[in-house]
Amino acid sequence: MSGRCLFFCFFALVTIAGLVGCSGGSLSLPNPQPTPTSVIFLESPPSSLAVNAKATIDAQTEFSSVAGASENTEVTYALSCGSANACGTLSTSNEVGAMVYTAPPAVPSGGTVTVTATSVADSSLARTAVVTIVPPIPIAVMLLGTPPASLQVGATFQMHAQIANDVSANPQVTWAVTCGGTACGSFDPTTTGNEVGTMYTAPATIPAGNNVTVTATSVTDTTKSVSASIVITPQAAMLANGTYVFQWSEAGSGVFVTGVLVAQDGAITGGEQDAVYDDAGPASSFQQFNSGSYATTADGNLAITISLEPGETETLNGTLTSNQQGFVGGIDGVTGNGTVELQSSTAAPSGGYAFSLDAMDFYDGSPWVDGIVNVDSPGGISGSGSILDVNGEGTYSSGPQEIGASTVSAADANGRVLFQLNPVSNSALPALYVAGYVVDATHMRLIEVGDPDNSYQVPGAIGGIALAQGASTGKFSAASVVGSSYVFGAEGEDGQGVLQVAGVMTFGAGDKVTGTLNWNDLSGKSAQSPLPFTGSYTVDPTGRVTVTDLTDGSSFTYSLHFYLDANGGGPVLSADNDDVFAGQAFEQQAGGFSAASFSGSYGFNASLYNLPSNSVPEYASAVGPITVTPGSGGDAVSGFADLGAGLPDFAVAGSFTPAANGIFTGMLSGFGTTAASPSSAFTLYLVDSTEGVAIETAGTQLTLARIASRE
Repeated sequence: MSGRCLFFCFFALVTIAGLVGCSGGSLSLPNPQPTPTSVIFLESPPSSLAVNAKATIDAQTEFSSVAGASENTEVTYALSCGSANACGTLSTSNEVGAMVYTAPPAVPSGGTVTVTATSVADSSLARTAVVTIVPPIPIAVMLLGTPPASLQVGATFQMHAQIANDVSANPQVTWAVTCGGTACGSFDPTTTGNEVGTMYTAPATIPAGNNVTVTATSVTDTTKSVSASIVITPQAAMLANGTYVFQWSEAGSGVFVTGVLVAQDGAITGGEQDAVYDDAGPASSFQQFNSGSYATTADGNLAITISLEPGETETLNGTLTSNQQGFVGGIDGVTGNGTVELQSSTAAPSGGYAFSLDAMDFYDGSPWVDGIVNVDSPGGISGSGSILDVNGEGTYSSGPQEIGASTVSAADANGRVLFQLNPVSNSALPALYVAGYVVDATHMRLIEVGDPDNSYQVPGAIGGIALAQGASTGKFSAASVVGSSYVFGAEGEDGQGVLQVAGVMTFGAGDKVTGTLNWNDLSGKSAQSPLPFTGSYTVDPTGRVTVTDLTDGSSFTYSLHFYLDANGGGPVLSADNDDVFAGQAFEQQAGGFSAASFSGSYGFNASLYNLPSNSVPEYASAVGPITVTPGSGGDAVSGFADLGAGLPDFAVAGSFTPAANGIFTGMLSGFGTTAASPSSAFTLYLVDSTEGVAIETAGTQLTLARIASRE
């Protein structure tokens, strides 16, 4: 390098260093200002839009760095299309910076509209979106929620209509009702907006044809409407004045409620109840009450509301059968199975009882305890003639358990007694405290309660029934059952999951039992025909019948205990841990059956279970009335059911083919855990013309129903 270059390069470096020194020791450069770089859509217009329809659009200017408060991110909007001044309109949205685009009332030339957002900070920056304008989408009117299948005369029900694709400023529907007469009921109001309710009042009398058609019609397009047919039924019977014992167990959960209430002219004037539940360990509670109300529901069922502690209520939903008896399908919207019965006695227990305390939660480990309890002295149980069978599922030692000296209290004013059942000293079963609510001289409803000295902790959430043996106490033998047939229904669990069983067993000479049954645990895919079975049995003097090797030779082998009462029937409990189930048996009439044997008006309570594809179990209970009409082709069934929660009811329909042995096969539709179901195969085992047990035999869902006459 030359000396000239060295001199000038050195001089340049010194000069720059001097300039830096004069500036106070640092080089000051101007701060770069954010510059607009692009326009973006935060909320783009849709790719297509019907004429007159609206859509929100939102765009802003983006800058080269994080924009501060002083940067102007605003844009202006413009519309263009093939039809001048017919591209739609823009108006301010309630979203800051956004606009509402309303499509034109007709499809423009070319069929599209271009929306352009231009930066205010730099008009050279813009973003466009092309919207295809399509002809109007037809208006659709739908009923919001399922309307009831039936309403009784004079009842009211709120209805709502949903309006889709109506781009008018105020979408509305008009409501109308038609029928076979002039008095079809009325709506108030007759015009409502989208999803706004209107109250329908059924006519005061049943119109010709027994039904009405309600219709919601679009105001914007009167060719678009939706209709539903509702059957109008007579005024249902009201709960008569009196004292009633009620019992309920939640579907699929360890909760029992048993109590007594006093009904007087639509008001609850007194009562008490025990509840046992399995939250963080089984526990029980006791409550008294003196107020509440009851009435029939719009679909003709029964609703009883009980006032408990201040601010706390519970509502029982159910249906009445005959003689002021009925079924309870739900409490406070939670579905389950239960009964309500007119109380006719509060006498203290005496003599032998077929005792049943079953855990309706199939998986919580509570013991299932059935047997015979002999009250052989006033307030005393010596243990003689008493025995309990326990199916403990590993929690307690299964098998027969002897009872030591025990007690039963006198009845209180409501007919409530308290049993203290003390197993013998070498038993794994702890002492059981059981409240009994006396219904009459033949039976009482039971629920396990806690030892007050143990903070109401209980061995399990169990409840059931005690059926009196009367003069037959301690005198039973094989002769007590030979030649008799018993219809039974039971549910529990097996290796597959939830299990339901129903059938009829006939006890013959030589300790042999024969019969027919259906079982369902969802493992079968096709409808199951009634399955003949054989087995053996023994009868203890206590009335404890033991049935072993009950089998069809291929698909099932069961063992069970059956505990006889004075009226021909009693509780049923399985005797092994592989197939755990419990229920009740009823002595079948001796004569043959025909189509006329199943005829008239009945109430029912059905226990439902389903396991959908998401593997989340669905439990439900359906209650309601049905009417059975015999004909040349069989017994036609029609009626209504609700899921025990005061919800709109749904139709039940089908038919059964009669048989002389009382085993009727057929099809029924309507029963579903969440909604009305399609037709499915059922077998009905008739006890007599007043009651029976029905079981669903297809492997799509489990349904087990008690049916009792309303006449």
